[in-house]
Amino acid sequence: RSATSFGERVLLPRRRAQLAEPVSFRQVAADVDVLATALLQLGVGRGDRVGLIAENRYEWLLIDLATTSIGAIDVPRGSDTAPAELEFILRHSGCRLAFVEDDRVAAELMACRDRLPRLEHVVVMHDTSAVQGVLTLGELMQSGRDTLTASAERLAAARTAVEPDDLLTIVYTSGTTAEPKGVMLTHRNVLSNVQVVTEVLHIDEQDCFLSVLPAWHMYERIMDYLALATGAQLVYTDRRRIKEDLGAVQPTVFAAVPRIWEMLHDGVVNHSLKLKGLGGTLLRSGIAVSRRVGSGRASLVDRLLHGVLDRVVLRRVRQQFGGRLRLCVSGGGALPRHVDETLLGMGLPLRNGYGLTETSPVAAVRLPHQRNPGHIGPPLPHTMIEARRPDGSACAVGETGVLWIRGPQVMRGYYENQRRTAEVLTHDGWFNSGD
Repeated sequence: RSATSFGERVLLPRRRAQLAEPVSFRQVAADVDVLATALLQLGVGRGDRVGLIAENRYEWLLIDLATTSIGAIDVPRGSDTAPAELEFILRHSGCRLAFVEDDRVAAELMACRDRLPRLEHVVVMHDTSAVQGVLTLGELMQSGRDTLTASAERLAAARTAVEPDDLLTIVYTSGTTAEPKGVMLTHRNVLSNVQVVTEVLHIDEQDCFLSVLPAWHMYERIMDYLALATGAQLVYTDRRRIKEDLGAVQPTVFAAVPRIWEMLHDGVVNHSLKLKGLGGTLLRSGIAVSRRVGSGRASLVDRLLHGVLDRVVLRRVRQQFGGRLRLCVSGGGALPRHVDETLLGMGLPLRNGYGLTETSPVAAVRLPHQRNPGHIGPPLPHTMIEARRPDGSACAVGETGVLWIRGPQVMRGYYENQRRTAEVLTHDGWFNSGD
């Protein structure tokens, strides 16, 4: 739909964080058709699992869309994953094929190939590879182009067969204390989240997303899908270039984890402490009064002073963030209260949210009109969240409990792990977040 609606409009100005090569919606759709055809030629089809081991780049999005468009299930992970953990994930999920970012990861997989009996192919995301026994993405794309016309009916039939409740992806949670759990998310789970988040945050084709979080995390993945679904632009960056790219790209949407927002906040504070003379005094005053305004504790004098300082120094601070941000999203952890208050007071439209991989991922988010700090907003439409005691009864007002969530975005369960699934999912669809 996006390819038809937006055609030559650029989805990705960069194929990777440091490779400026624009990719249009029409090109994405054409490349997805080619790769999907090649996957069918390899015998990959509905229900098969495909590993996707890479960082943010155009090829990640291409492989994700091509794989899932024919009903196969991708199993994503970062290229920095420890070999033992990667081996467990690919073996446990039963991947028949794995795409990897480079020869280093390919060599790691080939070294443990005898312990991965279901893994038939390893594909490196380049045109050539020095690793013996692997395929390359370039070879697959050429194969797809050669057979695209002859395979048109087969491709259409494969896509028609995909149902909303088929699995889209299996995302393994970090295994810091135990073996990773494979979160099973369906097409319906993820698409419901895309649709509702688009509506509540008013995403449209005028938006420009700056992407820094790993695409294999559902938090960033949903942002990528939002851009794809609405005709917006998606610009890849990395943590070393965030400040530079906020100014250069001038995004309208920037989603990050609390640690990044804290880093950006601390950068402004540290700059103010080093700045000499009247400029430093004004900036330090602007930060202090911004926090009081953002917290809701500002006096009339504070508000008057804030208005003056906003024109003198705070406007310049916002320019350092690009000057066009209309949506700053924080998720993936607790946002420190002082960061929340100060950035809101500086005029940044910070939207704190909450969710988990198991909820595809968004469960609640602060809405655009809500400018008070310290909360995560209401549940998304069609989503219910309850705080419960250990016995399952609802908490009273002011009482601390565990959040239980029910909605269309809640996972099907943990792959091949009925015991852990039964621990967190009830028969009537409630999910125990543990938070």
